[in-house]
Amino acid sequence: MHIVGYANTKITGMNRIFIYILLCCFTGSYARAQQPLHKDSLYRIMQRQPADTNSVIACFQYGDLYYPEQLDSAAFFYRKGLHLAQQMRYQRGVGIFTSYYVFVLNQRGEYAKALHLVSQAAIIFKALKDEPNLLGAYNNIGNEYHNMGAFPEAARYYLLAIMLAEKHKNTKQLTKLYNNLASVFFNTEDYEKSHLYATRALALSRALKDTARIAAALVNLGGALTRQKHIPEAIAAYQEVIQLGRYLGDSTLVMDGLINTGSIYSDLNQHQKALRQYEQTMAITDTYEDQDYRLYAQLGFGQELLKTGQAAKADRVIAATIALAQRMQANDELRQTYQTAAEIKEALNQPAQALQYRKQYEALNDTLLGASTRKQVHQLEIAFQTAEKDKALAEKQLLLTQKDLELASKAKWQAIFLLAIGLLAALAFLFWYRYRQRNKLQAQQLQTLEKEKTVQVLEALMQGEEKERVRLSKDLHDGVGGLLSAVKMHFSAIRQNQEVLKQNPAYTHAIGLLDDAITDIRKTAHNLMPETLYRLGLKDALQTFCKNISYSGTLQVSFYTNGDIGRFKPNFELSVYRIVQELVNNIIKHSKASEALVQLTQHNGTLAITVEDNGVGFNQQHVQQHGNGLISLQSRIRALNGNIAIDAASGQGTTAYIEFDVSIITNN
Repeated sequence: MHIVGYANTKITGMNRIFIYILLCCFTGSYARAQQPLHKDSLYRIMQRQPADTNSVIACFQYGDLYYPEQLDSAAFFYRKGLHLAQQMRYQRGVGIFTSYYVFVLNQRGEYAKALHLVSQAAIIFKALKDEPNLLGAYNNIGNEYHNMGAFPEAARYYLLAIMLAEKHKNTKQLTKLYNNLASVFFNTEDYEKSHLYATRALALSRALKDTARIAAALVNLGGALTRQKHIPEAIAAYQEVIQLGRYLGDSTLVMDGLINTGSIYSDLNQHQKALRQYEQTMAITDTYEDQDYRLYAQLGFGQELLKTGQAAKADRVIAATIALAQRMQANDELRQTYQTAAEIKEALNQPAQALQYRKQYEALNDTLLGASTRKQVHQLEIAFQTAEKDKALAEKQLLLTQKDLELASKAKWQAIFLLAIGLLAALAFLFWYRYRQRNKLQAQQLQTLEKEKTVQVLEALMQGEEKERVRLSKDLHDGVGGLLSAVKMHFSAIRQNQEVLKQNPAYTHAIGLLDDAITDIRKTAHNLMPETLYRLGLKDALQTFCKNISYSGTLQVSFYTNGDIGRFKPNFELSVYRIVQELVNNIIKHSKASEALVQLTQHNGTLAITVEDNGVGFNQQHVQQHGNGLISLQSRIRALNGNIAIDAASGQGTTAYIEFDVSIITNN
């Protein structure tokens, strides 16, 4: 999974911006420690029926393939994995979901929502006694508190995570946690300890030869070096960060290095160089959507504009920055932006507005960086060190206790007693297991019988409907259509014998109406019983149907196929054709869409159909509760051994995804 960069800011009396931390979200050992599979392999596992725990993890990893370039697509597959986990009551999978989806929320700046999500994950992992994943959840909680400027709470959860990482000898996670803790001490202006923890993180990262973590540690170390006035060493650290970011193709690392060197150039009164650094960062955020870095770059750019005498332009940039920081609930950055805004208003000779911004800065500054905050963080570190000593004593005591138990276990009577207990437990388990399996088998048989009965009823209903459609189609085509064609022939013969009718506009208009009626009868007969479907198959029939809809001008429908679409049993092809026809008709009636997409794919015994539109969407929960049409459609699809998933929201269009298992119904 990705290492996601996040940077907080800090303003000194010289009004400079400074990026000091690369926070790393991660999960425990289960979700992302596995080697990523090929995209096709993940897709097959994800679509496996019946779904299992591997299907859930495959959904998460499949979503990862779209992150961060296609954020909405990544979020869709993350939520699909969550839905499967909830259906299966796979609680560990529900918890693992948060470690993926938190990236989406962080990139959108929704820190409060992300905090709630990872807190729920910690509750799940704690109940399951899953310490590796609990370690990841604690770190993620610390990150969200950090993002929101709650430094004591962030430090508390980082220290809890460090204790678990040391317990399990997890060196890789220790590098991240040392890095994050270094950022907390930087926030509270304890630069010596920030330097210490950043150095530890860097040493571990170089030992692991982990390029990404080396870069993360260098960002923090550069921050501490700058505050300690070691400027050449700080610039060297950030230049290495930029080089590593370009080597890894990681835009976040490049932006970390650019913004930090921009801050140093500002302190050295090299403001034109600083402006160029911030402009390069904003250019990257135009193509790599990340609100965090946009916030930092705008703040630094506004400050440099002020220092170069461009107060009016700086005023516009900082106003946009305040709105962005408020929307993201980024309190630490908002505090600094208020201070810059006050200075800009003073430069523009607007004392009343300058005073207002100054008051807002002082209030937020007291909240975030008061002496009590530094004291709480210091007390947490002392508590952590005390806990480490207690743990060492406890481990020694445990060794002594284990030796005593080993001596006691040599007694003969104890061995016989334990053996007897083991045999009784094994017999009890065997009886319980056989009873449980027998009940489970009976329940499965009953469920299978009920499903078969439901399928038979639905198939009978659909066959009855199709027979009626065939009869009506023949009656319209052969009866009414033939009669109208005969009438037209008679009218044409009369006109040939009556010269006056050839010039009569009313007569010509009547003939046109008759042609329209014949055409409409033929279209209706074709829709009731499409000849293309029986002659050429499902693919060509759907393609013809989409073309006819597009030619009518009502809706532009694009049709795509992927894979070799074979022929299937006639009843199945007709049922699938009707389902797609109903979905497209619903788009025309309800969605107010201008464009739609129908996609047909066959792969490894699975026939997949996607129907999308760019319409107004709908409230999915309301329709599921009150929409009889949707319930009927779902029943018909289940009767054909298929599944349907609908992704819709008001104002965001609708996507219907249908899958059928066609391995046993191919028309050979």
